[in-house]
Amino acid sequence: MKTYLKFLRKYENLSAKKSGLTITVSGLSGSGKSTVAKEIAKVFKLKLINAGDLFRKHARENKISLDKMSKLLPSKIDYQIDKMTLELAQKGGHVLVARLSAWVAGDWADCRIFVQSNKKIRDKRIAQRDNLTISAARVNVRNRDKRDCSRYEKLYKINLRDKTVYNLIIRNNEITLPKLKKEIIKKIKDFLKK
Repeated sequence: MKTYLKFLRKYENLSAKKSGLTITVSGLSGSGKSTVAKEIAKVFKLKLINAGDLFRKHARENKISLDKMSKLLPSKIDYQIDKMTLELAQKGGHVLVARLSAWVAGDWADCRIFVQSNKKIRDKRIAQRDNLTISAARVNVRNRDKRDCSRYEKLYKINLRDKTVYNLIIRNNEITLPKLKKEIIKKIKDFLKK
């Protein structure tokens, strides 16, 4: 077993005994990765861990906006979250939601999923979630995605645009939740049978 991030190798427990599946869900801002992950967690009876929630909590505790926090975030927070993600991946029984979850979990993940949506839909979702205008959401999304891609390139030499690490790509555009859920679950089950 291996992770894709060299610095995490020292935390890897190669004799860990997994109990249950580890599924990672990644995607850009507003792609719907949290919605997809919730459905996966329900169907497969896994615990949901969302790194975005941890970042939002950190922003609230420090009384700054998520956008500002992503500009100021110390790398030690990234490292702590990635170490925790690896530990949970090795343990099993989790759906891990984070931009880097597939890279961090590596071969400990039974299935690595990328959720993809077009830009207009992502902007609309962010605007609704964060109570912004579409144009403000568009600027926030582009800036945050650009900053995150740059940060992970600098910290880990990872290109977030590289999709080769993923087992499944889920297209989450104009689709109803029941249809999306059915499609996702079928794809995961088919993949896990291989």
